[in-house]
Amino acid sequence: MLTRAWILETLALLPLYYWPVFFLEVWRFERYYRAYRAANPVGMLGVAVLPNGRLVITLQVAGDRPDPDDWTNFAPRAPWVRLAPGGFLAALDARLESYRNWTVLVPESDPNCTVAGPAFLDSS
Repeated sequence: MLTRAWILETLALLPLYYWPVFFLEVWRFERYYRAYRAANPVGMLGVAVLPNGRLVITLQVAGDRPDPDDWTNFAPRAPWVRLAPGGFLAALDARLESYRNWTVLVPESDPNCTVAGPAFLDSS
């Protein structure tokens, strides 16, 4: 959207006989801008003025579409609910049940060892 201050600055630089052309171009650009914003809510438009009052779009970038795998598609944006006392530990214990049969190997402090962290092995 073109601001009033930018339009007045441009009019001060243009000869008077190009003002009607400039106003027609501003009207056209505003119509195009509204249609573009309806189709692309995120993006940028850049515009320049020629010496004869014509507007030229110099930059047109559409933004990225929303991610279809956004976390809000799988979990609600409802406010957090306070857990009952001990509720977190009960939920954590249920999750840890699947890791009870795993063996953890921690590398020794050997300077030539290239392992970055512990290794998990399924011992079942």
